[in-house]
Amino acid sequence: MTVVPLDPASPASHAVGIDFDQTLVAHDDGWQDGRIYGRPIPGAIESLLELKKVRSVFVVTARPRGHHPEVAAWLRRHTGLETLVDDDPDRAYWQGDCLLVTNKKLGAAVYIDDRALRFTGDWTTTLAEAHHAIGLRPDAAATARDPRRQGL
Repeated sequence: MTVVPLDPASPASHAVGIDFDQTLVAHDDGWQDGRIYGRPIPGAIESLLELKKVRSVFVVTARPRGHHPEVAAWLRRHTGLETLVDDDPDRAYWQGDCLLVTNKKLGAAVYIDDRALRFTGDWTTTLAEAHHAIGLRPDAAATARDPRRQGL
């Protein structure tokens, strides 16, 4: 894993990004029209608080912006920390004392996400892992890449 030490000249090194759904909060009953429900995943809140001691932390969600205040309220209730809903369209980094809730991929030293695929510099391996993650069989992946083989 790449080590990203705190660097005063690199705003991205000052923050950790954490995905919300299925990383901080468990949704055992599915999407539920975007309703915020569920308990924290075991260890999630304690880990977030530990990271908050050494870096700024922002929480990323793909939910529509209308749900961001609910995400912020859930985080306040479970962490006791002040939260801020991101309303800056030009924000590229986060260096704040409270938890930021955003739908933007901001610069960060590291991201924690249940659906992440780690890129290690080898696109052959990464592409195979991506095909597996989206449910393609190896032979189906080859067909998808070669339009001449489609329909055979």
